[in-house]
Formats: sequence, structure tokens, C-alpha cells
Amino acid sequence: MSKRRISQQQSNRIQQKQTRYQQQAKTNADSPFIEGLVIKRFSRLALIEDTQGNRRRCTIRPEIHSLVAGDKVLWQKEGHDNGVVLNVFPRQSVLNRPDFRGVLKPVAANITQLMIVIAPIPEISWILLDSYLVMAEALKLNVFIVFNKTDLPCEEAKNRLEKIYKPLEYPIVFISKKNTTNDTLLHQSLNHQTSVFVGQSGVGKSSIISRILPTETGIQTGEISSQSNLGRHTTSNSCLYHLTNGGHLIDSPGVREFNLGDMSIRNIAEGFREFRALITQCQFRDCNHQETPGCAVINALQHKVIQQQRYESYVKLASKFG
Repeated sequence: MSKRRISQQQSNRIQQKQTRYQQQAKTNADSPFIEGLVIKRFSRLALIEDTQGNRRRCTIRPEIHSLVAGDKVLWQKEGHDNGVVLNVFPRQSVLNRPDFRGVLKPVAANITQLMIVIAPIPEISWILLDSYLVMAEALKLNVFIVFNKTDLPCEEAKNRLEKIYKPLEYPIVFISKKNTTNDTLLHQSLNHQTSVFVGQSGVGKSSIISRILPTETGIQTGEISSQSNLGRHTTSNSCLYHLTNGGHLIDSPGVREFNLGDMSIRNIAEGFREFRALITQCQFRDCNHQETPGCAVINALQHKVIQQQRYESYVKLASKFG
């Protein structure tokens, strides 16, 4: 069933009502409205945590169409054990992914860091990695590349990361179940951040989180499909977890495709760190960095200042989303 469309007048009334909720919660100590954090959403229910760490399941008001892990909300008690979410505070950042119809849906809100997990199996999608990096740049997020399952043959992929991404100052950590030497570095990267783990299904996101949070019993992990070498989806809803040293992390549904939404060609180009200083040197302001004369990016490519693989990623992303 499609969502009921509302008029601009109805939308304005909803916004005014939600603003009143927020004002009352701030100014009235006896207000029934309570600030909370979304831990996980289940259809029209959400697991909400208050500022004292207490949790309860709350229904979601029909006018609230978007609610995900990491959202900050106002809610009200309803009965002994239940509650109702009344209002969602404005998000500082939101990560989206396309659903089965290609419509962008939020995955996590108010994040500060993107933990991009890759592995030798399933085969690394370099264009997907670059998509995540472009999105992180656009949202002004910290970013960390986590190369998992390094006990498998992966020298060629390691060399690519060292040659192409390390010079761009993207932090990279190599980990595996059998070798926990770098686990401390991984833990330290999460301190005082709200991080979301993203990557293809089967790269081991949930397995990594289960190692980081060994006392959490509800984290689902799965194996690679032997027929397709693609991961089975083991996480259907994003879930937020607290870290002992401060900060949070969010386990998100695995994706085999990532969508940059309505980004312009310029936005995409600016998402490539090595392009930024060059863009202003192009002869034309509307340069698409492909066939436009006097392009500083193409000149840098020809002189091997930027990597061919990254440039090819830009061209693919620009043609698809720009």
C-alpha cells in the first residue's frame, strides 16, 4: 500500500505541532514528553532509549514517515510498558540506500563516521568503495576502510589499497578472525564517534561487531553463499549499539549497490579528494572532467598524478548520478 499523500497545509500543521512538542519539552519540567534515542525500528514500532538508559517499545505516529537507528526523538509513555514516538529532531546527517524499487531510504541518522568494510570474498567492488567515500566526503563524515578476512589470499587487493587509497590519507586497517593484532586500532577508531558499518553483504560487518561487542547476543552473522560468492543478508534493520569507551556504532543492512541520489557532477568530483585542488584550475567552470578542453583533471590523469582506477570510478558515477 502506498503512503497517503498530504497537502502542504497538512505538512505545515504537522511541523507546527512537532515544534510545540519540542518547545514544551524544553521549557516545562513537568512535560510528559521525553527525549529518546532510536535503537532499532520494527515496521510501525521502535525501540527507544531514554537519557537514563531505559528502553521500551514505542508505536510511531502516522505522520512520522522516516525513523531509523540514531534518530533523536520525543516520545510519551503510554500504559505501563509502552510508549508513542511524537516527534523526530532534525538530523545532523543521514545515510541512505536504495530499496528494491530504487527509492532512497534512510539507513542510519546522526552518524559521524563511516566504517567501510571490504573483504577478498565477496569480490571487492571498487566502484562501491568509491561511492561510499564520495558520500562520506559530501556528508563531512570521518571515514575508515576496514579490510576484513585478510587470512584469505588478498595481496593484490592489499597492494591496491596501499597504492591508491593510503596516499589519499584514508585510514585503513587489516583484520581477520585468526589475526587480532590490529583489533586495538579498530577499537580506537570507534571511540567518541557514532559509526555506521557499511559494505556488501557477506564481508563480515556483523561478525566484526560481534567481536567488538562480545556481550551482545542479538547480532546475526551469516556465511557466504557457495554458489554465488555473495553474502546472505543477515541484518534486516539497522541497530545502534553503545561502546564502553564512549560513542556508538550502527550495524546496517548489507548492500550490493549504493546510490548517491541527486548529486551533481561537481558534487561527485569534489567527493574525490585528489580532484579538489584541480577542479578550480579547469579552463571552464562547467567542466565535466571527461571531454571538456582545458581540463586540469584529465591533464593530471595523463601525467599519472591521479590514479586511473579512481578516475574510471568518477566517470561511472558521473554518468550514473551526475
